[in-house]
Amino acid sequence: MTVDTVRDLDRAAERVPASAMMEALWWLHHRAKNQSVYNLTWRMSCDRPLDRPALAAAWQAVAERHEAMRGSLHQGDGRILLEVADSVELPLQWVDVDDPGDVPADDLLRLIAEEVQERPIALDTAPLARVTAVRVGDRHELLLTIHHAVVDGWGVQRLVGELSEAYATATGGGTLTFDGEPVSLREYVRDAEAARTDGRWAASIDYWRKTLDGAATTTLIADHGRTIGAGGAGAMVRFEVSPEAAEAVTTLSKQYFTTPFVVFLASLQAALALGGNGPDVCTGVATANRMTEREQGLVGYVANLVLARTQVSAEDTFGAVVERTRDTVWGMLAHQTVPFSLVFGALDPEAQLRLRDAIPIILTHLGPIGNGLTLGDVRMRMLRAPNRAARTDLGIGVLDVDGGYLLDCEYATGRYDRQTPLRLLHDMDTVLAAGGADPGVRLSTLDISSKSGPAHVDHAPAAPTGGPTGTSALPRSAAMDEVRRAWTDVLGTEPAGPDEDFFATGGRSLKVVQLMSAIEEATGVRLDVPRWLTDPTPQRAAEQVAGGLGSGADTTVVEVRGGDGPHVHLIPGAGGSAQDYRALIAALPGHWRVTQSQERGPLPDVPAMAAAFQADLDAADARPDLLVGWSMGGQIAYEMAARLGAAAPPVAVLDATPPLGYEVGEEGDELVHTTFAGLMAAAVGARLDGGPARTSPGDPELAMRALAAQLTAATGERVSSVMLTERWATFRRHTAAVASYVSDADVPAPALVVGADLADYQLEQWAERFSAAPDVLRVDADHHGTLREPAASHIAAAIVRLQERAAAR
Repeated sequence: MTVDTVRDLDRAAERVPASAMMEALWWLHHRAKNQSVYNLTWRMSCDRPLDRPALAAAWQAVAERHEAMRGSLHQGDGRILLEVADSVELPLQWVDVDDPGDVPADDLLRLIAEEVQERPIALDTAPLARVTAVRVGDRHELLLTIHHAVVDGWGVQRLVGELSEAYATATGGGTLTFDGEPVSLREYVRDAEAARTDGRWAASIDYWRKTLDGAATTTLIADHGRTIGAGGAGAMVRFEVSPEAAEAVTTLSKQYFTTPFVVFLASLQAALALGGNGPDVCTGVATANRMTEREQGLVGYVANLVLARTQVSAEDTFGAVVERTRDTVWGMLAHQTVPFSLVFGALDPEAQLRLRDAIPIILTHLGPIGNGLTLGDVRMRMLRAPNRAARTDLGIGVLDVDGGYLLDCEYATGRYDRQTPLRLLHDMDTVLAAGGADPGVRLSTLDISSKSGPAHVDHAPAAPTGGPTGTSALPRSAAMDEVRRAWTDVLGTEPAGPDEDFFATGGRSLKVVQLMSAIEEATGVRLDVPRWLTDPTPQRAAEQVAGGLGSGADTTVVEVRGGDGPHVHLIPGAGGSAQDYRALIAALPGHWRVTQSQERGPLPDVPAMAAAFQADLDAADARPDLLVGWSMGGQIAYEMAARLGAAAPPVAVLDATPPLGYEVGEEGDELVHTTFAGLMAAAVGARLDGGPARTSPGDPELAMRALAAQLTAATGERVSSVMLTERWATFRRHTAAVASYVSDADVPAPALVVGADLADYQLEQWAERFSAAPDVLRVDADHHGTLREPAASHIAAAIVRLQERAAAR
């Protein structure tokens, strides 16, 4: 037995069965389409710059103190197990944007927070938490992200309080210590496991069986008939409760000896009942479930989900609904300790079908959580959660703010347009204001928008429905259905038929990226973009989805455009895509044949790329009349021509570095990232006036998420950080290939050398590598603008002249 095996056994022996709620979250996390859905991110604005070394020390000290921060979840022996490491490293992450340019700082800060929130957390690797300091210009924010499987909102509040104290100590140069021993998470879950098996919860489970007999959960009629589970696309809407409704909450709470939350719950159930649900209303309620001092001191996942079922008639007074809701809540809170997953599992199949394990509407009382936040002497303000994924149809949180209330509603955008949750929140406000003015008011007399029927009992998942146009014209297949959905999401309308042109329907470069990302996310198939661009239709996309990359996927040669004229072959730049040459192709004569090389797998250096590309051209009997390469592609075109010798066709080198070799180094790394950011900005038609964000080192994914936020802010449309991360890995490999390439081969072919960012001496270095003096063209553009108009038309004209002279010879 090896030492590593012994360590693995020792580690496994330290694992304990996770609590039922932690176990349920583990399964929900792995089922979710977007695995960031159960990330809890507290986004907090700061009134001054943060001392980052002190923050890093304070964060590490707080995280080391609590078992939840060192915990991870593992599947084994048919159970989900909690493991707590002895220690973990939790480095501070940071993002800096010195100058956001024309992009509003608010927009960029929000998008950075959304990208940080959306970064998945692997549940089997501690820590399941991270903290990120963000600066945009002179604006500062702190993002604290923790997975819900180990910590709930109450626990996050305790962590932020301790972090504030530790930060104050660290900035003052003191020793980081804490009063008292923390409550053990392992002891809590051991006790919960005992309660699961020793009959302690039997009476409560019987209560829930009786209470939920015949109940069906309530939701709203969907604007879009899509079935949405946890992790579907989501958004947040914030609603400020009117002064009249806020005053009513206070008045009614006192009058009926209950809590503000009960009054809000009564208003929700009244609005749903009036909206067409009928008298039996059943919604979810998230409870803190911290009944003892020990539980209140625990940093962990203790919260639970329970169902509130109330009878509401249109002829009831609102005061009567408050009383009935109050009694319902008191009854259910006495049995709130039993995890919802166990309650649901104890119900008969028919009851499970009516209720569903994903409760569609959930109300949560967040109370004063996030009020009065500080980090030492830094004042912080809680901002709206940066979620892009929804845990259920509608999740409504009630926050106490400055003597009033805010309602934060997370909703599934695949089911609802923004006005639908807003309408429900307005209806709750109307009910509260009227009920506060007169608790004896009958619900039937209230004028609320949902009387037209936005509420109903949904017993089964909704079946997908077609859009307004075009569905019947599309052939039916699983592949075409996925393409249709992605096409509709990206362009906002369904394709009218299988041969509809993507660009004629409003598509452009950024939307191509979005379409490809959506199709790959849904199907796992990465489309061959150059091949698709020759016929950018739903039919061609569906063919690739159905057959992987389709026929010819083993060759690097892509037929971009047919023609009976000269054959020009394009070679991509470092990290480049098929879209880079679109403007140049459009500017070349329409009868010219255009092909392109597309790397199928990683090739180590420029000579290897040149050899592979040339071999595939030869195999396809597709010897070109011209070789054209931009950036790294210029080096590859030169290398291909050098290998062909006297048989080489004319070569056009577009703003490519001469093959002299160079070292990158640390400063070069920053330049490489800046160059890549510019390339991606050009690809989506954006500008980064202030340069790309800088991020904590050693974390390329964070850097790409920050860049995605900048590009999204600049274009107004979502840019995929996953796509950027993949392109970055390719670009880094290509950059290394360019840096290592050295050649002084004399190429006898006619040539065109285009300079944009190149210096004059670099143009001269290129000229020395051709037997005859090449044509030299200076264009008024930067490196990325070389392939955009108006430079693309000037270059196309020069390429035509080059071909004509070569043909005349």
